[in-house]
Amino acid sequence: MKILTSTTHKGLLPRGNNQGGFTLIEVLISMVILTIGIFGLIQTASSVIFFQKHSANVTEATLKTANKIEEVKRLSANEPTGGIFGFTYLTSTYLTDEGFTEVDDQTYSKAETDGDFTQTLVLQIYPTGTTETFDEPTGIHMLEVLVTTEWTDSRGSDREVEMAAVLHRRQFIE
Repeated sequence: MKILTSTTHKGLLPRGNNQGGFTLIEVLISMVILTIGIFGLIQTASSVIFFQKHSANVTEATLKTANKIEEVKRLSANEPTGGIFGFTYLTSTYLTDEGFTEVDDQTYSKAETDGDFTQTLVLQIYPTGTTETFDEPTGIHMLEVLVTTEWTDSRGSDREVEMAAVLHRRQFIE
């Protein structure tokens, strides 16, 4: 049987800082760095989701606004055969049928809500300041259609899309 001496003992169990592994400080620092990185990724993903939704809302609002202007344009087209719709219909019966509010003798307005969007349609005599009024609809030559579509985004900011068109009374030769 062999007795271990102190020199042999040193060779079997080395002393000093030659341990393999991580200290507690190194592990904590790694966790902090990893946590900061993950929070950065979460913030980036949140921004991407917000801007995707914002883009979808702008697109939807633009389509709603353009569609409303096109609807009014279709109604304003005079028919040479004396159809139901036309410019005179738009400047008279349409205003009462659709529940417009008179702002003044040259302007009518109507607001309606569709889901998250509020749309305001304004019909006003163009150019402003003429002697033409809605009291004499057949005397109106041009009409400005102004459509504003508004909504509140997910961060609470008010957004809007606004478009306008000028409609002219068409004259047909009989």
